[in-house]
Amino acid sequence: MTSKHIESQIQVLSGGEQAKVRFCLLMNRENNVLVLDEPTNHLDVDAKEELKRALKAYKGSILMVCHEPDFYEGWTEVWDFNELM
Repeated sequence: MTSKHIESQIQVLSGGEQAKVRFCLLMNRENNVLVLDEPTNHLDVDAKEELKRALKAYKGSILMVCHEPDFYEGWTEVWDFNELM
Protein backbone atom coordinates (compact mmCIF):
# COMPACT_ATOMS: atom_id res chain seq x y z
CA MET A 1 0.00 0.00 0.00
CA THR A 2 1.16 3.50 -0.68
CA SER A 3 1.33 6.33 1.85
CA LYS A 4 -1.81 7.73 0.18
CA HIS A 5 -3.72 4.66 1.31
CA ILE A 6 -2.29 4.79 4.81
CA GLU A 7 -3.23 8.44 5.23
CA SER A 8 -6.78 7.93 3.89
CA GLN A 9 -9.74 7.45 6.15
CA ILE A 10 -10.61 3.77 6.05
CA GLN A 11 -14.17 4.52 4.89
CA VAL A 12 -12.95 5.90 1.56
CA LEU A 13 -10.88 2.80 0.81
CA SER A 14 -12.21 -0.06 -1.31
CA GLY A 15 -13.35 -3.27 0.39
CA GLY A 16 -10.08 -4.99 -0.48
CA GLU A 17 -8.00 -2.07 0.78
CA GLN A 18 -9.98 -2.02 4.03
CA ALA A 19 -9.36 -5.76 4.46
CA LYS A 20 -5.62 -5.23 3.98
CA VAL A 21 -5.52 -2.44 6.59
CA ARG A 22 -7.47 -4.54 9.10
CA PHE A 23 -5.21 -7.54 8.49
CA CYS A 24 -2.08 -5.42 9.01
CA LEU A 25 -3.50 -4.11 12.29
CA LEU A 26 -4.35 -7.63 13.40
CA MET A 27 -0.93 -9.05 12.53
CA ASN A 28 0.82 -6.33 14.53
CA ARG A 29 -0.82 -7.40 17.78
CA GLU A 30 0.40 -10.14 20.06
CA ASN A 31 -2.11 -12.90 19.33
CA ASN A 32 -1.80 -16.65 19.35
CA VAL A 33 -5.16 -17.38 17.67
CA LEU A 34 -6.68 -15.75 14.60
CA VAL A 35 -10.39 -16.16 13.85
CA LEU A 36 -11.06 -15.19 10.25
CA ASP A 37 -14.43 -15.16 8.48
CA GLU A 38 -14.03 -15.19 4.69
CA PRO A 39 -10.67 -13.36 4.72
CA THR A 40 -10.41 -13.55 0.92
CA ASN A 41 -13.55 -11.45 0.29
CA HIS A 42 -12.82 -8.32 -1.74
CA LEU A 43 -9.23 -9.41 -2.48
CA ASP A 44 -7.72 -9.78 -5.93
CA VAL A 45 -5.62 -12.83 -6.88
CA ASP A 46 -2.30 -11.25 -5.88
CA ALA A 47 -3.65 -10.10 -2.51
CA LYS A 48 -5.03 -13.60 -1.84
CA GLU A 49 -1.61 -15.12 -2.48
CA GLU A 50 0.04 -12.58 -0.18
CA LEU A 51 -2.55 -13.30 2.52
CA LYS A 52 -1.97 -17.04 2.17
CA ARG A 53 1.79 -16.52 2.50
CA ALA A 54 1.33 -14.38 5.61
CA LEU A 55 -1.03 -16.86 7.23
CA LYS A 56 1.30 -19.79 6.55
CA ALA A 57 4.11 -17.85 8.28
CA TYR A 58 1.89 -17.12 11.30
CA LYS A 59 3.13 -18.92 14.43
CA GLY A 60 -0.24 -19.26 16.19
CA SER A 61 -3.44 -21.14 15.44
CA ILE A 62 -5.92 -20.08 12.79
CA LEU A 63 -9.64 -20.79 12.73
CA MET A 64 -10.94 -19.73 9.34
CA VAL A 65 -14.19 -19.96 7.41
CA CYS A 66 -13.41 -19.99 3.70
CA HIS A 67 -15.38 -21.16 0.67
CA GLU A 68 -12.34 -21.29 -1.64
CA PRO A 69 -10.77 -24.78 -1.53
CA ASP A 70 -7.73 -23.56 -3.49
CA PHE A 71 -6.99 -21.05 -0.73
CA TYR A 72 -6.86 -23.53 2.15
CA GLU A 73 -5.17 -26.33 0.21
CA GLY A 74 -2.06 -27.56 2.02
CA TRP A 75 -3.03 -26.45 5.53
CA THR A 76 -2.21 -28.72 8.46
CA GLU A 77 -5.83 -29.52 9.29
CA VAL A 78 -8.97 -28.69 7.32
CA TRP A 79 -12.51 -29.51 8.36
CA ASP A 80 -14.81 -29.62 5.35
CA PHE A 81 -18.34 -29.43 6.71
CA ASN A 82 -19.76 -30.38 3.30
CA GLU A 83 -18.25 -33.84 3.81
CA LEU A 84 -20.05 -34.19 7.16
CA MET A 85 -23.51 -33.69 5.67
